[in-house]
Parts: sequence; C-alpha cells; structure tokens
Amino acid sequence: MAVAYAGGPVTPGSLNLMFDAARARPAGVVAPAPQAFEQVGSPNKRLEVLYHRPAISTLHQQLVVPVPNETPAYRRTFKIMLANPSKTDRWDEMILRYAKIYKLDSRLLKSIMAAESEFDPKAVSPSGARGLMQVMPVTSEGVGISASKLNEPASGVKAGAAYIQVLFRAAWKIFNLKGVRYTDAPMWVVQRVIAAYHAGPKFLTKLKLYPATRSYVRKVILFYHSKVTDLRRPSALRAEGFPTYSESVAPSGTMY
Repeated sequence: MAVAYAGGPVTPGSLNLMFDAARARPAGVVAPAPQAFEQVGSPNKRLEVLYHRPAISTLHQQLVVPVPNETPAYRRTFKIMLANPSKTDRWDEMILRYAKIYKLDSRLLKSIMAAESEFDPKAVSPSGARGLMQVMPVTSEGVGISASKLNEPASGVKAGAAYIQVLFRAAWKIFNLKGVRYTDAPMWVVQRVIAAYHAGPKFLTKLKLYPATRSYVRKVILFYHSKVTDLRRPSALRAEGFPTYSESVAPSGTMY
C-alpha cells in the first residue's frame, strides 16, 4: 500500500516530513553535522533531506529480505492467476506506458500491482488505499492525481508509478546513485523502494522493518520472478515505439 502522510505534495524535497532522522540512523552512528545535509526542494519550501554517506553506508548491499523461494502456496496462487490472462494481462499496455513515462522497470510496476490489488481496479483496502496500485488518496493528490480518479485504471497506475518514481529519486539522493538508471538499480535498493512503498519513505533507510513490510517485500519479489508478471500484451505499444520489458526504457547513454 502506498502510504499516506500529512504535510503537502509528495516530492523529494518534502520527504523529510516522512523521515525521522534519529530513528532512521543505524545504531552507533553519530548524527551528521549541519553541513552534511543537502538542501533540496522547491524555492517556496526548501527542506533538508538526510544525505550523510557514512550514516547510510552500512545499508549498502543489505537486502531487506533474502531472495525468496516459491512456497507451495505461492505456486498455487501463480497457477490460478496464470489461468486467467484476461485479468493478469489486461493492464500490460498501460503498465508499459507509465513505466516509460516515469523511467521505471515495467515488471516491477506490474509486480507491485499484483501484490497490491491482484489487478482489480476497484480494490479498496481497510485503510482507504484504492485502485490497481492501492494508493492512499492523500498520496495521490500529492503526485497530482485526483483522489476521486484512483479507481480509474489509468489514473491508478499513473499515481502508483509517480509515487514509485518519487521513492527512487529519494533513494538516488540518499545512496548517491547518480548516473544509474532506475531500471538498473541493485536489488538491495529495489527492495528498499518496495518497503517504502508499503510502509513509508523513512523505510528507505530504516534497518528494522515491520514483519508485515518484510512479508510484503517478499511477496513483491516472488511476483517479480514469476510468470504472472511477464508482459504479454505489448503489441499496441510496440507500434507506438514504446519499449517492452526486455528493451531499454531510456535512449542509449541516458542516465537518471
């Protein structure tokens, strides 16, 4: 579930409203001096985002969860879903479109959709998250998508993709990944983005995660490696010049 927060638009410059710097620091790390923070944000609201390499260096290469193996329960789930391609593949062209726009791995986008809503655009969670990507209304408004449109497939996918891009942008700042495509992110970063999508952006750097968040990351990764999230309906977008998952989503040499 894309987590809501109070405090205005969701932008990399406003992420400090969702971070608790003291709790996000690994144990035993001294708080950085003021000059260790980087100023980011809009001219109207310049905010500080934690950007202290020594403090986050211990997170490098640490997976949120070990790469999981399929259990019998997941194999049954995948078998059932694969028997209904009209449901699992219905949104493939839309997924490819917004993955292209937001420079994301289309398979990751589909995996989060599978874990969140099982491809049901009318899904609503007990906490109020809605649509294919289960985005909270306040989060949707923060990325410029009207909350009233979240159950419309295109708006739901767009809101989720936009928010995932916000999380990748924050991760690129925090982990100093300038020059790397989002689609080339190492798995430890991808897992942290997934965790943050579920529990909030401060979990990009938290060492201890909720058990439910670890389970969610495991679920998304299992979908990511399953045939359920193959993109099987890209023909219309190929005609428009949109890449499939096996192709680069950025022109050669373009970095983010």
